[in-house]
Amino acid sequence: MAKFALATTLLVLSTLVSATPTSPKATAFRKLIGPWSSEAIGHDQYTLHNYHEKYVILKASGSQTTQALFYDEGEKIISWTTQYNWKKNFIKSYAHVALENGIRKNVNSISEIPTRWSWKYDSVPNPLIGSGGSAPLIADVSYTLWLSSKPESGPESPSSTIKVQIWLSNHGAKPTGSRVKEPATIDIGGLEWELYNGKEKHWRIFTFVATSEQQKYNADLKLFLTYLSTSHKVDLNHYLVAVQAGTEPFQGMYTVASMIALVDHNHSYRSRYFDYYRLHCQDSRSGFNLWFGFINITKWLTVVAEAQRFRVQ
Repeated sequence: MAKFALATTLLVLSTLVSATPTSPKATAFRKLIGPWSSEAIGHDQYTLHNYHEKYVILKASGSQTTQALFYDEGEKIISWTTQYNWKKNFIKSYAHVALENGIRKNVNSISEIPTRWSWKYDSVPNPLIGSGGSAPLIADVSYTLWLSSKPESGPESPSSTIKVQIWLSNHGAKPTGSRVKEPATIDIGGLEWELYNGKEKHWRIFTFVATSEQQKYNADLKLFLTYLSTSHKVDLNHYLVAVQAGTEPFQGMYTVASMIALVDHNHSYRSRYFDYYRLHCQDSRSGFNLWFGFINITKWLTVVAEAQRFRVQ
């Protein structure tokens, strides 16, 4: 059975086990400015996308940039940040990291899709809304899984069949489709979710929205697909062609950063970075702000390098 691992951390919660530890390298990554610009990272392990909706160029007022901050070859971990400044309340973009290796498997052959993700927004005054004020946050933080009838296809393709979104955070955004009222909420992985069912173009879309914001999330995404199969008769005899994680802004001026590891079933996890990080970096200048790279990313890189020596071999 194939097993996909999708793990993200804000406080360096997880690491992979390898025979020979590797030191992380600070690399000059491109700042993605164009509406559909992207960058392959880690020998095509990932693609980082500064994705804009196609109608944004004509209708929207604002901008967005996305940039990788760090990639560790041994750990398959990438960190990245997105800054956006949008006016008007409609969906603008989906800056995200996409897994390129280990996907394109039949969903029925996948035993689990384990994931770990922690994240945080940072807001700044928005000149598009008015002087001296901040735009109200309208956005979601979400996973997106794309299913297709053809393993070689990509997301939003003619062969796309099902799009599944899992919203860990929802600030005023409205999912596509209508809410499923019976049952009112669904228990998946010990958390309550609202489910929306709709259609985009020629594919079905299901959106699970957490009833409370999940800034630290650790679960198996396969459970959502299994629920759709058993409760909504969704045929899982399709191919998982994309696993994405990012944020969809509607309006506001915010910065959001993520550290994510999307790896195939040949890797396993141990959580040893977190204890070291907690002991050495929990002060006002090197906590969340350090991770976001606003204060001192160099020190953070040093901590990660030193933490390599504390891993379980």
